[in-house]
Amino acid sequence: MKANIQEQASAPGVIVLEPESGAVVAIIQARMGSSRFPGKSLADIGGHPMLWHVVNRVRAARLVDKIVVATTENGTDDPISAFCERERIPCFRGDEQDVLDRYYRAASAHKASIVVRLTADCPLIDSSVIDSVISEFKQGACDYTSNTLRYTFPDGLDAEVFSFEALKQAWSEARKPAEREHVTPYLKTTKFRSRNVEAACDVLPGSQRWTVDHPADLEFIRAIYAEFPQANFGYQDVFELLQRKPKLAALQPNRIINEGYYRSLYAQADAGAAPKRNLAQSQAWLARSQAVIPGCAQTFSKGYTQYVQGAAPIFLERGKGCRVWDVDGNEYIDYVQGLLPNILGYANEEVNRAAMEQLALGHSFSLPHPVEVQLAERLTRVIPCAEMVRFGKNGSDATSGAVRAAREFTGRDHIACCGYHGWQDWYIGSTTRNGGVPAAVRDLTHPFRYNDLGSLQQLLDKHPGKYAAIIMEPINFVEPAPGFLQSVKDLVQRNGALLIFDEICSGFHFGLGGAQKRLGVIPDLACFGKAMGNGFPISCVVGRKEVMRSFEEIFFSFTFAGEVASMAAAMKVLDILENTDALAKMDANGRTLQDGFNVLAQEAGLADRLKATAHPTWSLIKYLDADGNDSPLLKSLFQQEAVKRGVLLLATHNLTAAHENSDIVQTLEVYAEVMKTLAAWLSDGNPQRFLEGPMIQPIFRVR
Repeated sequence: MKANIQEQASAPGVIVLEPESGAVVAIIQARMGSSRFPGKSLADIGGHPMLWHVVNRVRAARLVDKIVVATTENGTDDPISAFCERERIPCFRGDEQDVLDRYYRAASAHKASIVVRLTADCPLIDSSVIDSVISEFKQGACDYTSNTLRYTFPDGLDAEVFSFEALKQAWSEARKPAEREHVTPYLKTTKFRSRNVEAACDVLPGSQRWTVDHPADLEFIRAIYAEFPQANFGYQDVFELLQRKPKLAALQPNRIINEGYYRSLYAQADAGAAPKRNLAQSQAWLARSQAVIPGCAQTFSKGYTQYVQGAAPIFLERGKGCRVWDVDGNEYIDYVQGLLPNILGYANEEVNRAAMEQLALGHSFSLPHPVEVQLAERLTRVIPCAEMVRFGKNGSDATSGAVRAAREFTGRDHIACCGYHGWQDWYIGSTTRNGGVPAAVRDLTHPFRYNDLGSLQQLLDKHPGKYAAIIMEPINFVEPAPGFLQSVKDLVQRNGALLIFDEICSGFHFGLGGAQKRLGVIPDLACFGKAMGNGFPISCVVGRKEVMRSFEEIFFSFTFAGEVASMAAAMKVLDILENTDALAKMDANGRTLQDGFNVLAQEAGLADRLKATAHPTWSLIKYLDADGNDSPLLKSLFQQEAVKRGVLLLATHNLTAAHENSDIVQTLEVYAEVMKTLAAWLSDGNPQRFLEGPMIQPIFRVR
């Protein structure tokens, strides 16, 4: 096992102490009144109550000095108290809803110096995992250590360790019902320094679920215990068992981790329209912009028509991390992030320093600079298809260069495309935004449907021997069907064309090698951009050497292609992505946001209208009407209420490494209020009357 240290700066006045020598007290919370599975704490597993198994597995932890069961004062929990008395287990009884208070008083009564939080619904808890988390806590000056900040262990092996002083501070300061009910949310904020303990090998969150929330969960646990007559089996034994017996593994219910916490966020949320923010300066800048800038923005998706006017800001002034401030001083958690490039967040100090050091030496030279070679060499090591590299500034540069190279290499003209590939004539002429593109150019590009091999086959059959390339996003908001991408590659090769993967969006967000490495299908050429420079303008075409040599013949040449400050920034981005847990952190927080969004929608009765889908670091929010079609009205209402509460978004969650757990929780608290509000508005005969400005206008649809 390894520890991933997440150091968080402490706010002024926050108590941060070295762990004191003293009692390590494991407190197991248990009650009989679970809404989803009443009585589960004492449910039978192999002839013993579930709580008996949990206690005995915790007793095997070498670093635990004392075990306490913390239950409620309600009469319904008398059986738990009686069980503890029979088994001679210390039992503390406290408030049912304020579990944080129950923990604090139990820890105080038993003179805990270090507290281990465990739950009675995890009968596969492993003593070695508990010891690992305690050990990590003791090794560093931190307030909170767990294996739940990023899930690499199965759900059900959760262990949280914190100092009594940190618990006391949380008990004193936490005010929100969800913080009191679930004990540790306040401890996970940036007020406290934290560590995360990770399994030696990552396990996809949700793929292994060993906790008991529903009766079906208990059947899976009973089946596991039936395989192990001995009592001292560990989590690795269970892994090996599930690998040997996949039918047993299939018994695990597919449920969302921490569903109860998300439900409590909804329960505490207030409904109703949020007050408007002061946007006077945004409006003033808009008026000035309308006089001198067509469309008032340089990018359609950043324009004021993509937001509810009067409710959303129009001009931003600065950004730091995952947050931005508009020209009126309003603060927002930003899930647009410049349309995806800020993979590390705004104004990352390391990246900015690398760029500024190069700026001080010059950045647009009269001859090539060594950093061009260094970055190209590095990309050939990272990206599977990359044998040579050419740089550009925008995604459209890269995709257009790749298409031109493919035409030169094959001597053919036609292109098949799938996804969004930029603003140049060859592609945009195939969309509804084709104004100004000659018909002769439009006739050479032909869209096909993702996960529909037949639609591509029809195109190739219609113009046999005419296609230079098939360019496509290997993945966007839909996973490729089994075998689809390989079938595309095989079909392309049989037709003598080239396969180009447009990884402008998926590149680096889906891993250092892009989607091609993750999915195991290697194209002839690929295009990367956006995240490469963390906001600095840089893109590239990479691919097979024999094809890339075409760039020596075609005209792919512009003044700023070799601008090296952005290349220096890209080198530092690669350093950070390769040597830190940035991508894993994005994935973990993205999953939390996605899961929380979907649970909140279900609680609001809007699960058929609001859905967060696709990859966690770049998830899509679906806004649907009652018939399952896209709903600009629902999108407008949701965005209107979210942005007034300080969350800036379009239709995706563009996660960065700068989004912290506390930012995700704050966002979900906002979403809970928004969804509770929309649930009431959508039951109104005329929900459009709640709009505070013109409805959002779609640009065009390509995915």
